[in-house]
Amino acid sequence: MAWLAPATFGLFAAGAGTLCYVLVANLEPQPEYPALMTDLMRLLRAGIAICGLAIGGVFLYAAAGLYLG
Repeated sequence: MAWLAPATFGLFAAGAGTLCYVLVANLEPQPEYPALMTDLMRLLRAGIAICGLAIGGVFLYAAAGLYLG
């Protein structure tokens, strides 16, 4: 059961990264905000999503090693 905590955290991190990506996916430029702000939000979205998926993958890999090892 030592694999349960890393697997749970890995799924949570991957899910949070995916949620962040999906929430900002349909972001449209607003007239009251500069276009640079929309581009910055898209860049932050990609960074958070990639980091969340990477951290989740690492923890899931560690959980699989504990489960199988």
